[in-house]
Amino acid sequence: MASIAIIGQGYMGNAHAAAWASAGQADAIKYICTPRPKEGSVPAAKNAKYITDLEVILNDANVKYVSVCTPTPTHKDIAVALLAAGKHVLLEKPVALTVADAKVVADAAAKSSGSLMIAQVVRFFLGYQKLREVSEAGELGKLLSVHARRFSPKPTWATWLGDESQSGGMLVDFSIHDFDQINMYLGKPVEVFAAQTSPTGPAEITVKYEGGGIGQVQSFMNAAQGVPFTSTIDLLGTTGIAHYEFSAISATEESSSGNNAGVNSWHVFSSKGNTVEQIATDDPYGRQVKYFFDQASSGGKYDLSPTPSAIAALQVCLAAKASLKEGRPVAIS
Repeated sequence: MASIAIIGQGYMGNAHAAAWASAGQADAIKYICTPRPKEGSVPAAKNAKYITDLEVILNDANVKYVSVCTPTPTHKDIAVALLAAGKHVLLEKPVALTVADAKVVADAAAKSSGSLMIAQVVRFFLGYQKLREVSEAGELGKLLSVHARRFSPKPTWATWLGDESQSGGMLVDFSIHDFDQINMYLGKPVEVFAAQTSPTGPAEITVKYEGGGIGQVQSFMNAAQGVPFTSTIDLLGTTGIAHYEFSAISATEESSSGNNAGVNSWHVFSSKGNTVEQIATDDPYGRQVKYFFDQASSGGKYDLSPTPSAIAALQVCLAAKASLKEGRPVAIS
C-alpha cells in the first residue's frame, strides 16, 4: 500500500492527519516531518515515524502522497523538492508569498510525474459547494455581485501567523479563501481597492471584474475572544440570490452541533423557487483529502481546486495589500 507523509506537526498538520484518518488512510501515514519532532503530537497518525530530514521522504519510493502544512515561506522549496521526486503534493494555501514563487511551484508541478493540489478547503464545505452547484446550474442567472465575510478571534495556535513576513498577514493567509470564491464566480479581476481603520481593524476590500461584476470581502482576525469563527457568502444574480453561513468554535471542527454549536446553513431564493437547508454535519478537510487522494490516484486533475485559481487568488490578496499601503485602487494586470 502506498504511504503518506505529513510535513508539519502543528495545527494544520493535525487537521490534515485527522482528515487522512477520516478518509480511511490513518494507517498509511508513515512519516511526520518537522524540525522539532514531538512524539505523539499528531494523535491521528498513530503509526507514523517522527523525522526531521525531508530527504527521507524524498528517497522513500513508497511515499506517494504528501501533505505540506508548514509556514508559507517554506512552501516553494518543499513543494518543488517533493514534485521533483514525483510525489503527489497537497499544499496548504497560500501557494507562496509572491506570485513569482507560486509560479515556480506550478512550473515544477507541470514537469513532475506527481501532481499538485492547493488546499483551498473552503471549496469543500458543503454549503459553498451547494451554492456553486446552484450557480453553475443557472438558477441565479448572471451573477452581478458576490459578498463574503470572514471573522475570527486573534489566532493563538501558531506564533508565526502574527509575523507578516511569515504569513503574509490577514489579507494573504486569511482572506485568500474569500478572494478565491469571488474570483470563481465573477471571473477575471481587474482592480482592487482596500480600506482599513487600523492595522488590527477589519478590512473592507472591493474587487472589480472584467465584464462588470463587483466582489466585496470583509475580513477581521481580531474579534473578541468567545466570538465564533464565522464565514459567509452572498451571491446576487439576475434571477435570484443565495446565501451560506458557517460559524463554529473552530473552522476545522466536523459539525455545528454539540460543543461546536453554531450555524451551518444555506438558502436560495430565485424565480424557480425557494430552498432553505441546515447542514447537520460536515467534514470539509476529510472531503478535501479524499478528493485529492482519488484524483491523484487517477491522473491528478484537480478541477475542484485548480492551481491557476489559487495563484489568481494570491494576486488579489497582494493587490489588496498594496492598496492598503498606497491608499488607492490597484490594477491587476
